[in-house]
Amino acid sequence: MGHWANRFTRSTAVLLAALLGAVSTHAHAQGITIGEGLAVGWGQFFVADQSKGWEKQGLSPKVTTFPSGRLVLDALVGGGVVIGTAAETPVLFANLNGLPVRVIGTLNRQESFDLVAKADIKTIKDIKGRKIGYSQGTNAHYYLSKVLKEANLTFADITAVSLNPGDFVGSLSSGAIDGFIWTEPHISLAVKQGDGKFHAIRSPGLYVGFSTIIALQSTIDSKPELLVKALRALVEADEVIKKDPNAAANLIAERIKIDPEIVRNFLPRTKFDLANNKQDLVAEFEAQAKWAIENKLVRPDVKVPDFNTIVVTNLLDQARKK
Repeated sequence: MGHWANRFTRSTAVLLAALLGAVSTHAHAQGITIGEGLAVGWGQFFVADQSKGWEKQGLSPKVTTFPSGRLVLDALVGGGVVIGTAAETPVLFANLNGLPVRVIGTLNRQESFDLVAKADIKTIKDIKGRKIGYSQGTNAHYYLSKVLKEANLTFADITAVSLNPGDFVGSLSSGAIDGFIWTEPHISLAVKQGDGKFHAIRSPGLYVGFSTIIALQSTIDSKPELLVKALRALVEADEVIKKDPNAAANLIAERIKIDPEIVRNFLPRTKFDLANNKQDLVAEFEAQAKWAIENKLVRPDVKVPDFNTIVVTNLLDQARKK
């Protein structure tokens, strides 16, 4: 643990003790495999981890952390997890490729991305001719396209380097790239390690993304009660975040081993609210499908699905019932 572990506040300890004390004993706990991306935006999952929220719902969780939501989705399709976290863009590409990945809830709406760059890149227009890291097939890919359009540039004007998010900070520090697009904790880690050589460039209002909860259609059909139990744990975690954001920030930070101050500073950008944002999410899917087709990121003969069938709302409705 880092030095920030000592900042674990009394209120957080009291909250955690209360939550743990509410865990009942389940002789026959139901196993569940959970995939979580490594980003602050998946806060409800992290709070459920730390507060034993899954166990309280009679679940025996096996949690695996992945560098990005796209990799969580890959594990979901491969059968490695049954529920997980992903932004809307990987879900879009999965469905454009005929994979039955469904959204069973949204965790937040957030402006999570920054361009983290060398100090001589002072504005987004300065990335022309530079090497910029991103993660292909994620909403960071979509955000980079928005940045380029805002700067009157195209992908032809930069060298776009697709990387595993875990490699962003090291690649920037080594000089392999001149900047990257990603979220916390990578933004703060890069700025701190750079010691004045790197900074973050924000473009407020450029893109507001979704953090979604994903499952396969086959799991929805065969094990809906399992998913409802998991969603109940996330409903409780969402309530914890809203009731005591400071204590929740400590739980999130403890789970992903970062300074709680990074989480607290990021919370205003995240707007945690477990919901069924079907109308808005379908509209975003349609906009990004148009972008993917126009930029030849999918097959020419791609069949665009009815995105209304991808957003499944009844499970969260059941989870909210007392």
